[in-house]
Amino acid sequence: MARDKSMENGTVNNRITSEKEFEEVFRYYYRPLFLFAYGYVMDEGEAENIVQSVFTEMWEKRKNLPENLNLRAYLYSSVKHACLRYFKRLQLLDEYKKRQAEALILSFADDDIEDDRELIALVQKALSQLSEQQRRIVELHVMEGKKYLEIADLLQLSENTVRTHLKRAYKILRENLSCLFPNIFF
Repeated sequence: MARDKSMENGTVNNRITSEKEFEEVFRYYYRPLFLFAYGYVMDEGEAENIVQSVFTEMWEKRKNLPENLNLRAYLYSSVKHACLRYFKRLQLLDEYKKRQAEALILSFADDDIEDDRELIALVQKALSQLSEQQRRIVELHVMEGKKYLEIADLLQLSENTVRTHLKRAYKILRENLSCLFPNIFF
């Protein structure tokens, strides 16, 4: 098929105007774009969301795309930028989570020592549910304010591994502490 050849080199000589043309492009590029996105975000669900949102956006903008569009370059560039926006959102969310954790820690400065002991015991119990690696990463990130890259260098891990450990640790902490602090979004 001539369209397959044009998709191989990325150049489509006309706009994608029909659903059939769009489906062809989707089928041809979805898997490679998914793998490309996954290489950035290391999360299958997020990679799928990113690729689907890029295709949705392309469909919505199809009438405004140039006629001699290098579709391959356009799609890969769009996925790359969507991955970078995803990391920016994560970074903002991490800052919020860090502030929430600091607020939790500061809440222990209350006058009632017995309540503090109970809270500390509950937090320690929640922390004990984490693996040693997760606990160390939470300590470095929350208590010492270290960035992912700093933690990765210190522990000789990849930045994505640090991010994954922290994400899983926050989930465990959220599950164990949600009864005490329902507004904390670890």
